[in-house]
Amino acid sequence: MSSSIITLLPGEQTGRHFHQTPMYAYILSGSLTVTYETGPGTTTVMTYRKGAAFVEAIGTWHNGANTGREPVRILVVQMGASGVANTVK
Repeated sequence: MSSSIITLLPGEQTGRHFHQTPMYAYILSGSLTVTYETGPGTTTVMTYRKGAAFVEAIGTWHNGANTGREPVRILVVQMGASGVANTVK
């Protein structure tokens, strides 16, 4: 298990990626808009604001973006196993 705080400035994105292990997120400030690829040619867009907590999708390609005017700060807790990369880009 590991934790970190990720900061995205306005206009920054995480880049398209997916997770192989559970990852929990809590929005400390700002807002994060995540586009999930939910099927062939289909996406679902979710916006998480300050105080929101969520579990990232495992095995689902997605991209997080700060579309707001202030930095978004995210507390991330990752569960993993030795030798298994949490994030695949």
